[in-house]
Amino acid sequence: MKSINILARLGTRRVVDCRAKRHAEIFYLTKEEVEAFFRCVQSLRDRLMFDLIYRHGLRRQEVGLIRLRDLLPDGTVWITRVKNGLSGPYQLHPVTRRLVDRYLRERRKDGCLYLLRGRQRRATPLSSSLVYQLFRRYAAEAGLPEERRHVHVLRHSIAVHLMNEGLDVADVQDWLGHRRITSTLVYARITSKRRRDSYARILESREIAATISSN
Repeated sequence: MKSINILARLGTRRVVDCRAKRHAEIFYLTKEEVEAFFRCVQSLRDRLMFDLIYRHGLRRQEVGLIRLRDLLPDGTVWITRVKNGLSGPYQLHPVTRRLVDRYLRERRKDGCLYLLRGRQRRATPLSSSLVYQLFRRYAAEAGLPEERRHVHVLRHSIAVHLMNEGLDVADVQDWLGHRRITSTLVYARITSKRRRDSYARILESREIAATISSN
């Protein structure tokens, strides 16, 4: 496999991934931009939907596939990954659990097996096109740049935010359901915050030898 060359552009929050001569830009949102987006989401269903997408790094197809039976008694949710991702149970954030509880109390009880109801009465998953349209609308209201008005930007964002928090690459890989760690390593190279944090720890470390005398 050819090496991956990463060009980080912190000003525009994007990175160019050059892999097998294919160029793809990965856009993500800052913490402040994510919060601005959620301030524009008033619908309870939509807030729950995008909360799940952001916190669990879901693709728009994946959030629509969550069934009522996937909400497990131990406070986890079973996530079915697409595109050869690794499916499994994930702990729900307390905020997400409160949104789920509120939504289920209001949700129409008509035999639909899926958590998130669409506009139609059929017991089918929430359509990917509707998720896309809703994200575009809220992103525009939040004033997000045009190139970051696509749902997948939330998946990229949580990956970068978890890396900035200091999670190990393997943990972020597991959280996103990546089958290969090389898919996760792209996010580790987007920002220099981890390097700055590491340097601060190095300055305070008692494990690193002194190279000059303190006398």
